[in-house]
Amino acid sequence: MNMHTTTTGRYLALSKPSRLFSAVLIAAALLLSAGCSSASTNQAADQSAADLNTPAGSLVVDPIKTGTNPFETAGIQDPQAMLDTFAAVKTAVASDNKAEVASHILYPLRVNGASGHQLIQTRGDFVDQYDAIMTKQVKAAIAGQTADHLFVNYQGVMVGNGELWFGASADSPQVIGIIAINHDIAD
Repeated sequence: MNMHTTTTGRYLALSKPSRLFSAVLIAAALLLSAGCSSASTNQAADQSAADLNTPAGSLVVDPIKTGTNPFETAGIQDPQAMLDTFAAVKTAVASDNKAEVASHILYPLRVNGASGHQLIQTRGDFVDQYDAIMTKQVKAAIAGQTADHLFVNYQGVMVGNGELWFGASADSPQVIGIIAINHDIAD
């Protein structure tokens, strides 16, 4: 016999640590089965997911219309200026207008890749390196991004899976622009 079991006639009596472990396992099994069998909960989750894909529930534009700033967490004071900058960058990237994209960058621009990072100091440097920085993956991320599904946190406003980040300056008036590009991140 080991230290956790004793025999009492035909039955094996478990000590307290084993009983606790059994109780935890039973509770976990009950919680798991309750969560899996709740059709109404799953239907509600499916409906919430469907609502995100409908134009009726705008995630960014509607709050702006009611006076809420969805970009405040990122330090952006003017949400409409963020939307305007995003639209301008999206249009400039789609037409490969290097100079226009360069004009929407807050320098120095941090460019991250598999081989490390570099800081692009000027518009001229960015234009010269545009083709290496603005890869197919970065262009596809911005082309596929809608304003209503921009991700916002304290670091900035993210496009795609982090291929491009927007932020704001500390200047007055505030300037909004691209602050980082991750040009060869893994999918």
